[in-house]
Amino acid sequence: MSDQEAEIPKLIRLGEGFHVRQAIDNIAWMDLGEGLLVVDALEQAELEGEVFAAIEATCPGKTVRYVLNTHTHYDHVALNDAFVRRFSAQIVNQDASPLPPQGRWFRGPLRNVHMMPAPGCHTDEDCIILVEPDGVLFVGDIFGWGLIPLVVNLRAETLRVLEDTYRKMIGMGAKTIVPGHGPLCTSVELRRWMDYLHALIDEAKSLCLRGQGDQEILRGLLPPDDMAGWWRFLKWKHNDTAAKVLKAVRNGWV
Repeated sequence: MSDQEAEIPKLIRLGEGFHVRQAIDNIAWMDLGEGLLVVDALEQAELEGEVFAAIEATCPGKTVRYVLNTHTHYDHVALNDAFVRRFSAQIVNQDASPLPPQGRWFRGPLRNVHMMPAPGCHTDEDCIILVEPDGVLFVGDIFGWGLIPLVVNLRAETLRVLEDTYRKMIGMGAKTIVPGHGPLCTSVELRRWMDYLHALIDEAKSLCLRGQGDQEILRGLLPPDDMAGWWRFLKWKHNDTAAKVLKAVRNGWV
């Protein structure tokens, strides 16, 4: 799928009464059997009419009971207020209603949803959301199609947080991974990204030991062929990740 194709909004059915509007920013809704649950709420408030029409078309007559935000950056919460106005929905995120360490369950006759804290990969309020029996895992911006999700520097301690969180997500055995942005994927891509990150770190260390300059090193940190089709990877994400890795290596942080 080309970058342009990936950014055209499309509805993807993941199960009975369970749909994702996949685009640059993703939003999903699912029928628990006694009302709907929404995951993330986009960046553009002007999409309210389009989104509510899609929800009604796919789940006619159903009321949205919950809106879960994987975190509260502006591009995940724009329609929160609209869901409250239209449905009196409960907004659930680590800012509005902090979760206990074990997370929170949302149960219904059709499916069960487990929202769990996963802080430190992107923000301190990151959450992941597992939907069963559909086997769908929402990971917010923890996976970004090649990007290092950290908003702080890559260091040994933040690398360990990434490793531990990815190990946990992969271990959940989800059939479908829904990132906060861009195409859906599987645990295969989660594993591949961690392998890619470790390989970049090792290669950057090797090139630094040879005494190469930064620009020469960045030219030598080539994007893997098997990741060339990842969304926006060749456009800018690989270069961004390589630069952050080199900075961390140069400063002795990893």
